[in-house]
Amino acid sequence: MKNMRTLLGILTGSLVACAVQAQVEITVTGSTSFRAITIDRAGSLFDVNAAYTAVTNDASVGLMSFRGTVSNAIPSLGATPVTMRLSFSGSGSGMLAVVNRTPVSCAEFPGPGATVNKVPDFALSDVYPGAAAPPITSGLDDNLLGVIPFVYVRNNALTGITNITRDQAMTLMTASGAMPASYLGANNANAGNPIYLTGRDSGSGTRITVHKDLNFIGTPLLWATNGAGAYISSPGLSSGGLERNIISGKSDAIGYLGVADAAAIAGTATTISYSGVAYSESAVANGAYGLWGYEHIVNRTGGMSANQQAIRDALIAAITSPAYQSTPIYTNSFVRLNQMNVSRGADGGAMTSLIW
Repeated sequence: MKNMRTLLGILTGSLVACAVQAQVEITVTGSTSFRAITIDRAGSLFDVNAAYTAVTNDASVGLMSFRGTVSNAIPSLGATPVTMRLSFSGSGSGMLAVVNRTPVSCAEFPGPGATVNKVPDFALSDVYPGAAAPPITSGLDDNLLGVIPFVYVRNNALTGITNITRDQAMTLMTASGAMPASYLGANNANAGNPIYLTGRDSGSGTRITVHKDLNFIGTPLLWATNGAGAYISSPGLSSGGLERNIISGKSDAIGYLGVADAAAIAGTATTISYSGVAYSESAVANGAYGLWGYEHIVNRTGGMSANQQAIRDALIAAITSPAYQSTPIYTNSFVRLNQMNVSRGADGGAMTSLIW
């Protein structure tokens, strides 16, 4: 009997040790808007000198994985190895991948260049789940991470265009390529020639948010360029970087961008006001500027282990920290969540006060 108790004790200790050392894996997908933020904050969770990364050869894809311990950020995990894989694909497609448990391509160790397909545990999104196509009406937990503003930007050659109203923006959505630039106020030599709208693809949170804020329903007429630099009809572009290249390079181009993408082409393109209000953090926070949405993090309800939830909660806390959201890496592109005096319960929905 004594030997049996001893054996059981040894087995119990072994099982506990195995449980402690069992690796925790978590896969993140979704919006590219918070890609730099998420990569930065995910890396911050790992213990100093304990994390190492795997990346793909193609940096534009944005696949990155971390592996190590997170005992400082999440003491309950102690020496448990954690692998966090980040694979950014777009808001709508990311949320649907979480709901449908569709594997996404991730960077795999030892890298670079190695990939593995993993079912995502949660997704970043620029829009509410109900704005996905098809709409997601249940089965997801939703937490807010920040506020994403968008701006209209026109090529510097289109002098005289300083503002776009909602009605003008609605007309531009379907008359782009035919509407004269003078309709928006252009006073350059080619003001009578068409102005061309470039924009994002249908799975982009940027596009969904702008359409919702305008209350535009339908299919926009968007333009890209071919290898010779000539305009061609486009279903929308896969990144803000591609869109800003067209706005920057074509003298008759206009489009909508995130603030960071707009700043990147400030030498060749100009941000204009929307409905008479210039973008600023205070204009968004006080409800005067209407082109904005929330950044969300969503996961399947009941779909994660306790350890995975702990990692998710730590990531949310790291991103939403008021101190972090006051740093340039955040404020150069986004509006601080704790500065908002208004809120929206849906994309493009009516604003309600948070202070009275």
